[in-house]
Amino acid sequence: MTSASQQVLTVDKILLKATARDREEAIEIAGNILVQAGHVEPSYVLAMKERETVISTYVGNGVAIPHGTFEVKEGIHSTGLSVVQFPEGVDWGDGNVAYLVVGIAAVSDEHMNVLANLARALEDEEEAQKLAASDDPEEILARLSQPADDE
Repeated sequence: MTSASQQVLTVDKILLKATARDREEAIEIAGNILVQAGHVEPSYVLAMKERETVISTYVGNGVAIPHGTFEVKEGIHSTGLSVVQFPEGVDWGDGNVAYLVVGIAAVSDEHMNVLANLARALEDEEEAQKLAASDDPEEILARLSQPADDE
């Protein structure tokens, strides 16, 4: 379903030059974008914060990908992503600093292709740094929406 996957991440769900006191506030910002876009209920944002206390969603290269737990799937209306850029970084614990926080809510496996694109774009440290420094939400959208190349 291309129309659904195209709606997973849109320019209006990308926030540049944000600031947060801590990872909890950063998760709240990313989660509230999903709430405002109609993807999730506010309870999902609480579950995103709760999950972070159990296991870190920091994935490396200055990127964290917070998401809720399976138990709150009824709070998800549709699959969606939010991308929040924190140029000053957010302490994510254990000496990790996140410059990009990608909030995820997924109804089923719809998000897997987006996650694969995201992982590919962010596994390269240089690419992750470009996204963290970009001042163009369209550029971020384009980089994270590129189709996978099966090499």
